[in-house]
Amino acid sequence: MVFSMEDQTRCFNCHHEIPPGVERCPVCGFSLEGGRIEAIKRATELNSRAQLAETKGDYQEAVRLYSEAVKLFPEFVVAHYNLGIALGKLKRYEEAVKSLTTAIKLKNGFAAAYTYRGDMYTAMGDYQAAVRDYSMAIELYPDYAQAYYRRALAFIKLHLWDQAEKDLQDYLFYKPHDRRARVKLEELARVSREGEDAPHH
Repeated sequence: MVFSMEDQTRCFNCHHEIPPGVERCPVCGFSLEGGRIEAIKRATELNSRAQLAETKGDYQEAVRLYSEAVKLFPEFVVAHYNLGIALGKLKRYEEAVKSLTTAIKLKNGFAAAYTYRGDMYTAMGDYQAAVRDYSMAIELYPDYAQAYYRRALAFIKLHLWDQAEKDLQDYLFYKPHDRRARVKLEELARVSREGEDAPHH
């Protein structure tokens, strides 16, 4: 997100230009009134510090900082998304789903958030919900290779071999050199032919 704190020429929320002297975006209605600029600046700083903490593997600190950022700036889509990822790293899956759901509500068409939320559902064992989220990500972004692969793994858990095989084929169209996926596809083909047990992953 691009926002100039100096001249306030672009909306922090939707990127559209804001005429000088105007305190509310004419496109999305985002308000800059009541000292909100200072809160946004602080939230942006916290988000950056949280990202640094993540690079050091300190996910507890990252969660703390992201949480502060979204309290200061509730519409901060990226911070909600980042918070969901950090919570997932700590295996706090239900909380991660909640943060990612907020990010999805704030930003239409957020394919990455759908995909990561699908990962959280997978970790919780809710493979039907995972398939729904991966499918939404693919609908939004048909070239999203990782969503095909992850949906294939969820289909395998649901014993839906044909759907998993098709997703792996689609994934390999985009990532033809992924040996792991190719081996899994060969295992699925054998399952289809011989009715063997599902491949493990």
